[in-house]
Amino acid sequence: MRRIFRGRSAGLRARRGAPQILTASVIACGVLLSGCSSSEPEASSAPPAPQASQVESQAEAVSHLENLSEGSSLVATATGAEVSVFKKPGGKNGKSLASPIESGGPLTFLVTDEQDEWLKVHLPTRPNGSTGWISRDEVQLSTSPYRLVVSMRKHQLQVLKNGQSIGEHEVGVGKAATPTPPGEYYLTELIQPNNADGAYGPYAFGISGHSDTLQKFAGGPGQLGLHGTNQPDKLGSDVSHGCLRLANEVITELAETLPLGTPIEIQA
Repeated sequence: MRRIFRGRSAGLRARRGAPQILTASVIACGVLLSGCSSSEPEASSAPPAPQASQVESQAEAVSHLENLSEGSSLVATATGAEVSVFKKPGGKNGKSLASPIESGGPLTFLVTDEQDEWLKVHLPTRPNGSTGWISRDEVQLSTSPYRLVVSMRKHQLQVLKNGQSIGEHEVGVGKAATPTPPGEYYLTELIQPNNADGAYGPYAFGISGHSDTLQKFAGGPGQLGLHGTNQPDKLGSDVSHGCLRLANEVITELAETLPLGTPIEIQA
């Protein structure tokens, strides 16, 4: 398959033969990524996506934040049917999050701190910026060398690998009435819509954040997304219900490269 990229994108390629493979989930785009488009929701089923991302391996598994290479992040993926989340390490009366999630993909967290056998993680729940503590025993740890930074003022998405910029791309963001909320988030799932030429393009990532103005939309929770578009002429403007839109060739390349748990910083 020929891959085309806008902007400076040298180096944004998944290494063949890497051990971890991220497969896109099957989902109703109009329900989950419900803050994204002004179009009607798309059909509720989709064929399985191709193998989407191969994460670069390391000589030794990284299980602590202090051992991460520059620009990398620590990602935790549920190994069982649920993960218990607490307000503090060793806490009681925690809440449980189910795995797999509604889309069929694995429950994933971005790790921000650690204390002995406990991990502090970003949560894919309201309110935006929620964190909690989980046990190492309930997750498998991996790393992502990638990071996304979105400037809404510039309508630009920057891709970084190991702390170095490898691509800059034009992006559409939320309208004034339904703005994209700034903050620190991460990629929670990858889906493939029925219609690659539809409002969401060929791929859509779920983001851990939610709209501040839409508590519910089109039957879903107002979750943010990063996806393609069938209106490329509107990239570089305030156009969506809160989601981030990219050119279809760009979202395809990202879908084949980025692992779940990759952080995305959205700046005003």
